[in-house]
Amino acid sequence: MVDQAGPERRAGARRHRAVVVCPPGAEDACRQELLDLGVKPKPAGPGTFELDATTRQVYAANLWLRTASRVLVRAATFRATDFAHLLAGAEEVPWEAWLADGVAPVFRVSTRDSKLYHTEAIAERLHQVVGLPSEDDDQPRQLFVVRVERNTVTISADASGDALHHRAWRTGIGPAPLRTTLAAAMLRACGWDGTVGLVDPFCGVGTIPIEAALLARNLPPGGDRTFAFQDWPSFEAGTWASVAGAAAAAARPAATTAAADGAEVPLVIAGSDRDPEMTALAGANAERAGVAADVTFETRVVAHLRARPGAGLVLTNPPFGKRLGDARLDGLYRRFGTVANQRLAGWDLAVLATDRKLVGLVDRRLRPAARFGQGGLAVTLWHRPAAPADASDAPGGPSGQADADERDQADATGQAGDADQADPAGTGSGAGSAAGQRDLVAGGGGEQEG
Repeated sequence: MVDQAGPERRAGARRHRAVVVCPPGAEDACRQELLDLGVKPKPAGPGTFELDATTRQVYAANLWLRTASRVLVRAATFRATDFAHLLAGAEEVPWEAWLADGVAPVFRVSTRDSKLYHTEAIAERLHQVVGLPSEDDDQPRQLFVVRVERNTVTISADASGDALHHRAWRTGIGPAPLRTTLAAAMLRACGWDGTVGLVDPFCGVGTIPIEAALLARNLPPGGDRTFAFQDWPSFEAGTWASVAGAAAAAARPAATTAAADGAEVPLVIAGSDRDPEMTALAGANAERAGVAADVTFETRVVAHLRARPGAGLVLTNPPFGKRLGDARLDGLYRRFGTVANQRLAGWDLAVLATDRKLVGLVDRRLRPAARFGQGGLAVTLWHRPAAPADASDAPGGPSGQADADERDQADATGQAGDADQADPAGTGSGAGSAAGQRDLVAGGGGEQEG
């Protein structure tokens, strides 16, 4: 750990070699977030940044980063070609900075191109120096990430605790929830800044709209969750109080935007899903996140997507699954494109999907904006800016409107076509039970998690 002398030793200004980890594909968004915090990140591999940060910046990174998974602080780096060198190096680590009395160390070890390669044996030797692992499930723990690469041992203390994508507000989740960090990265990739509306017609438990509302309100993504650094003996309570106080002062009382006459009006942030259980969970999540007054959730099929004037962003993760019939997905994606281009003609459109062919059925003007790893799958965020609804490459036109109107009427009478039943997350309420729909799943549905 680097410690600078002189005035840098004042409270909150002690410097650390830190590491920020984010999901693959979210690097651009995470880098910009770090720059916004006044930190200059250095790429250190896929989904990884190294940075020189003050204590205050380490605390603020945990509080504010929407796209990061974890923040680590380097504890030590040394060479070790055998266990004797490992033990000698471990003896020099100032473990007391991160381990309070009664806190058990946990070691997550990985190796590459090194003479020390047995990860369990490495962890055992470290426990000999620091203390035995806990057998009490209720005992507090401190995670240390240990990397042995080309005979160089790097030990880092986890400053986050629970992974940062575990938002305190999201206790209600569906069968395959979208990671919150991925939702935040999607918003950033689309350039959404909270000044125009947002609609998610396959909202699941509301992850995208809630992340959008938190951004629009300038609220920390994790709410009032706690972090591992708060239990460190080196924890600076005054510095943390200053960081948290600044966050409270920066919060906006409501998600609003400026109307044409300059007046502040409520910002449209809305989600819909055909499953009432999902929209109920979404509403409860929004309540816990403190943004229930800023987000609306409705139970409705995509063919009933509400028309809205003005500008905004339609951002969504439609259902997909390898075993789900192609014809059913074709109909769902084509219908979504038709109604989105007709009823939200002045809005940007962005879709997270795995299948380029299905994306083309939504709108052939969609272009790749970002690529992510999600649940073992390679997924792409496709985006197109707002364009006239009658553009040649867009679904719709007079025949498209007639098709949508016909489907609306069928859905209203309970005779929905196969497209809206194609919901792999079990969010369908058309023909067939929810359990039956889930049996068709392979690859997830309206929200995914790796």
